[in-house]
Amino acid sequence: MKKNLLTIFLIFLISQLFAFCLALEQDKKQFLNLSFWEKFNDEILISNIMKAYENNPDLKIADTKIKESEKIVKLSLAEELPHINFEGMLGRTFASSDMLRGKNNFMIYNYSQTRFLLPLTASYEIDIWGKNRLRTKSFKESEKMLKEDERAVYIALTSAIAADYFNLIKTDKTLELQKQLLELNKKLLELTISKEKNGLASIDDALEIKDKTAQIELLVNNLEAKKEIFENQLSYLLGDKLFSKVERNTFDNITLLNQVPDEINSSIIINRPDVKSSAYNILRADYEAKSAKRDILPSFTIMGTLGYNGYTHGTHLFAANSGLADLWIVPNFDIFDGGRKYHLMKLKKLEYKRAQDEYEKSVLASIQEVNDALVMSKKEKKNLKISSEILDIQSQKLKLKEISKESGLANELDYILYQQAQVIAQQKLVDDKINYVISTINLYKSVGGVDFTNSENL
Repeated sequence: MKKNLLTIFLIFLISQLFAFCLALEQDKKQFLNLSFWEKFNDEILISNIMKAYENNPDLKIADTKIKESEKIVKLSLAEELPHINFEGMLGRTFASSDMLRGKNNFMIYNYSQTRFLLPLTASYEIDIWGKNRLRTKSFKESEKMLKEDERAVYIALTSAIAADYFNLIKTDKTLELQKQLLELNKKLLELTISKEKNGLASIDDALEIKDKTAQIELLVNNLEAKKEIFENQLSYLLGDKLFSKVERNTFDNITLLNQVPDEINSSIIINRPDVKSSAYNILRADYEAKSAKRDILPSFTIMGTLGYNGYTHGTHLFAANSGLADLWIVPNFDIFDGGRKYHLMKLKKLEYKRAQDEYEKSVLASIQEVNDALVMSKKEKKNLKISSEILDIQSQKLKLKEISKESGLANELDYILYQQAQVIAQQKLVDDKINYVISTINLYKSVGGVDFTNSENL
């Protein structure tokens, strides 16, 4: 029966531990804000974010810093509790000559003595002024600051992954369009050279097209290198030690976010990690300033000893007449310390003032970043709309030119020029579409990882 109860207790304990670890894991995953990234309707993007969650070294470092901070809080809490330690001692005293004791010069011939000391020593500083409690509270605020720093790492990481991911898709599409443009330019060069031989074009026309062709080839080479750089950056962010090929979607499957606001309430910045961290820093500095001020006051320590003090070994050591016990209170007050504690108090007050100024600065910087992100988002949205209209116009003009070509009213060279214009318009649309996507990502980052497409969060 006892074995069954022990087994049930162990199973319950393990299940509770597993549930606690699972809760911590879920709490960390909330920092990813997957519900926001799922609105891009890109499973590969979500997969990459989860891969980074498992492998990214920056997240692991941030998590370790939190654990270190938790231990610092526990160390500070331990300083508030009594300290009990055991210090055993075995000593043998030898005299080089006879010893005289007492008024009457009592003679002890060949004096020697063995002493056994087995005490438990306890000490406890009475926290009358609460300075130790304030110090522990300060460490707790530092822990909260680190947790906000960790959340900032998650927001920055997911934003960087998404930005590089869409830039990589943009580079793929741009490279594809530039290769099309290169082929069209080569055809145009062949036609121009042919016309130049027949005296219908000048050598300058051919040279100009050759120059454009060379420039496009340079651009293609640069895009190839740029693509590899984005892949390397993503591999690093994903924690991929093999730096294998990064999976990604195609440009045509990109989904734009709906309901991107033109205006955002400034109160949203309260959720930003840097603003929260600055607020916690004010409390931390306040606790430290108060603790430093109270450190000037006298301190009182209770000390005591309980154990055995014997001069013989064996059973006599633990006899009643060998018992040792004492208790005393030790007051301590620095009469002169060169002004160390006074200047420390002033220093902590200055740190508190600086923490307040840093909070004000973080609030102003946050408002600026949100406003800048909104401006860029609105600008890129307008640019995308204009680019779409330009591409539509160029596509219509190309269709008309194709009809003219089939009717014999336009030649091949003119048709290629219209094809080039259509590809260039397509390229502009690709740039503006990805720029708009990245502007929404920057907006998400500026508001502290809040889903701004949800009106309830604004």
